[in-house]
Amino acid sequence: MLLCGGFETGFCARNRAMSDAVANLEGPAAPREQAPGFGQSPRQFLLLGFVLICSFVSYLLITRFVFMAVEIKGVSMSPTLLDGERYVLYRCTYLIRPPRMGEIVVIKDPEDHGLSIKRIVGLPQEVVQVRRDGLYIDEAKVPEPYLVSKYTLSPRYAPTKPIRLDKDEYFVMGDNRNRSADSRSYGPVPRDAILGVIAK
Repeated sequence: MLLCGGFETGFCARNRAMSDAVANLEGPAAPREQAPGFGQSPRQFLLLGFVLICSFVSYLLITRFVFMAVEIKGVSMSPTLLDGERYVLYRCTYLIRPPRMGEIVVIKDPEDHGLSIKRIVGLPQEVVQVRRDGLYIDEAKVPEPYLVSKYTLSPRYAPTKPIRLDKDEYFVMGDNRNRSADSRSYGPVPRDAILGVIAK
């Protein structure tokens, strides 16, 4: 460090000039390198790919085992569920317990192999019969408070014969009995065709 003052002014001036010359010889400072932005390094591309894969796998697991959104198409469950309404299908429920009487479920339709929404009206080992005056389980009439009179079975529909369900079979019907393709036409559905329950 130079101390400039008094009689040493000339000496200091010469040293300042020499310092300036040295600085000029060094030239302008080199620009600082900037860190690469996101996505410009291979590691960031790998991280992004990993996040996308994890998100996709999580979506598949959630919709397969936990829950998924469904939209009502058609009138087979009217007036309980109306066309165009959306509900949550809980798939995890039947991982811990079997389906229960009266629950609204989504099944793999045995006829068109799509998805359809029905109500469970018969459980394994039961004898189910649909008569003109209502549903009978093991020869006893079952109360169905969810039905509305105009949606009950029309007199032009013949009653079904008694059907004994196997240990893994369920009898399902739509609440709109006159406009529903269900177990009356395609028979009981197996347990593995029931995907989950809809909470209403």
